[in-house]
Amino acid sequence: MSGLLRYAIWSCKAMFQLRKLVLRGAGVMDAMETFEPGGNILAGESDTGKSYLLHCIDYVFGADELRKRIPEAEVYSDIFVELENSAGEFLTLKRHLAGGKIAVYRSRFESMSATQPEVVTSKRGTGKGIKDISAVLFAFAGIPEAVLRKNNRGATQRLSMRMFLPVLLIDEIAVIDDRSPVLGKSGFSETAHKRTFSFMLSGKDDEGIVTSEEQVLVKARSTAQLGVITELLAPLEERAAKRQFASPLASEEIHEAINSISDHLTLITDERTNLYLEREASTAELNRAEYQVIALKELLSRYHLLDGRYASDLERLDFVAEGAHYFKELQETRCPLCDQVMDGAHEHSAEASAESVHQSARAEAGKILGHRADLAETIEAVTSRMQEQAMQAAAAKANLSRIEDRLTQVIIPSFTEVAARLDDLVSHRIELERANSERDQIRNLSELKRQIETALDTKEEKETWQQLPAKALRELCSEIETILGKWSWKGPGRVDFDQKEYDIVVDGQSRQSHGKGVRAVLYAAFAIGLLRYCRSKGTPHPGMVIIDSPLTSYKKGKSSSTGDGPVDPGIEASFWESMAGLDDGIQVVIVENKEPPQDVAEKVHYQWFAGDAAKPGERAGLIPR
Repeated sequence: MSGLLRYAIWSCKAMFQLRKLVLRGAGVMDAMETFEPGGNILAGESDTGKSYLLHCIDYVFGADELRKRIPEAEVYSDIFVELENSAGEFLTLKRHLAGGKIAVYRSRFESMSATQPEVVTSKRGTGKGIKDISAVLFAFAGIPEAVLRKNNRGATQRLSMRMFLPVLLIDEIAVIDDRSPVLGKSGFSETAHKRTFSFMLSGKDDEGIVTSEEQVLVKARSTAQLGVITELLAPLEERAAKRQFASPLASEEIHEAINSISDHLTLITDERTNLYLEREASTAELNRAEYQVIALKELLSRYHLLDGRYASDLERLDFVAEGAHYFKELQETRCPLCDQVMDGAHEHSAEASAESVHQSARAEAGKILGHRADLAETIEAVTSRMQEQAMQAAAAKANLSRIEDRLTQVIIPSFTEVAARLDDLVSHRIELERANSERDQIRNLSELKRQIETALDTKEEKETWQQLPAKALRELCSEIETILGKWSWKGPGRVDFDQKEYDIVVDGQSRQSHGKGVRAVLYAAFAIGLLRYCRSKGTPHPGMVIIDSPLTSYKKGKSSSTGDGPVDPGIEASFWESMAGLDDGIQVVIVENKEPPQDVAEKVHYQWFAGDAAKPGERAGLIPR
């Protein structure tokens, strides 16, 4: 968000004012103090709890701890602070005296029980979506979230409520201190406090500033980078000096040669693949033919055995027929089986005559001869088939021999030779590319080394930042001049702002050069003047100022040995009188030991703490007895 847009958003929001502070504990009466718009005076004796009130507000606004403890407050457990903005909205903050987070009730103190509280942290947390008290108070007062520069290198930080404290809650020590009313107590965040003051004057923050790293860190990192680059360069340069190429071919020539040899190798590879496929097919054909030949040989062997059986049967039939011829020529004789005469009625005699035997033998022989003729034809066919298969096997063997000769004598030697040549070229190209790559690395690293060495030799240029806006400073000083005029300041009352000391200079004399009494008066004038300026210009300011003891150190009508110089006796009276004329749009709370004039006390919200001498009807202190 741009500074102008932030200013536009701020200008239509409201400041807030303090309405109530309450201490509450179990079994004890509430300690309560109320406040009104415009001037508020809380006066009384010492040790009546006046300053403790300011520390309580600081604690609820996000301090790490309650910096001041009083014995009377030990019975209380919680602090409540009620705020109201100019839109009429109320906010009540609750925090335990032992510490912890802050409960936020968006209601009056009396209506808290009907409101669900929102719990926030005192400081911005690291968790996502966690709110802190600054975000709550800024939203309530219409102060936009802002980013402010925190050092001269341009590093930034988020604006917090703590950055407003030097001009918001001014304790009795700070008011007389000679430190700048802008910078506050701590010197560790001076730049951030300065930028907060500028933000209050102009409404513009430091978002978008480019951060420059600390020169010591930059040089340390650059020196480390230089060492790494030197270590990387050494081996590269050594290899470049020793590198020699056996071939003078350029990169383009190597590329063309690789493409040509790759094409040749592809042709050889394709032919080899085709020969492998052909060899596989011929091997399958050879195996099939050889299996066929073996099977047919076995079948022929069986057929020849069958033919031999047929021949044996024919010989047996011839024997039977011839035996029948001789059988009929035999004389009667006794049977070798039964020893009977083998006559016609003998049981073992052949019933058939020799002629019938001849006829049967011829018939059987005819059948066998027919079968044998068929068998001969079959044998002839099988023999022819076997010869064909043998020829196919021989052809397959011849083809395999041709393929093997081609592979072993031509293809494989050519493939080996071309592949080796291709490997050499590829290796040469890789080496050439590596050399080119390393040459580029040497060039780039050398250039980077030169740049780093140049940067290390270059002196750091001090950053220059824009000064505070002159017009706004002049208008602020005019507001302070008006206040000093109302306070009867002796002299012209010309106010300037010293941007070196970040403090005001009145009539040519710095605030620090005065004694503590005048320093306190001028601090109060600065804080009230800044509040009036922010109110009139619509720039960021919470909307209230609490000042502890601005007049206690002031000695009316006297000069101080510490360098106060002449002081107009009417300053204190005019100071009190000005409280009665404050605009209700702002709120100033004065905590003092001194009593204001009666007519002033009647015109402002006034509370007197009588202390131990309190009479009936008078209030002894912040803590009720």
